[in-house]
Amino acid sequence: MLVEAGSQAPVPVGGNDMVHSFVVVVEGADFVGPDADVLYEAGCDDALLISERGLQKAIFDREAPSFAGAVKSAISAVETSIAGARVVAVERTTATSLGTCGEHS
Repeated sequence: MLVEAGSQAPVPVGGNDMVHSFVVVVEGADFVGPDADVLYEAGCDDALLISERGLQKAIFDREAPSFAGAVKSAISAVETSIAGARVVAVERTTATSLGTCGEHS
């Protein structure tokens, strides 16, 4: 599921790559335990891992030529590195939406 929270222009980093920012919500993982190290080793060193109210979220700033390519590579890394993990939502982020990421209602 892709939900666009706003329009953030990707940041150029050289060549055809841009930095794309997005959040993935993951089921079947525990970012407080050893899964965090597993993700780092799988190439998710560009993600901030959050566990709040039972939800596991990874906030990515991923370099790729396209937003779709960035999301695809992140989902692949998460789902192949942690047995049973499944990305259930993806949200494109903006500076404004990141400010509310950890707020409680």
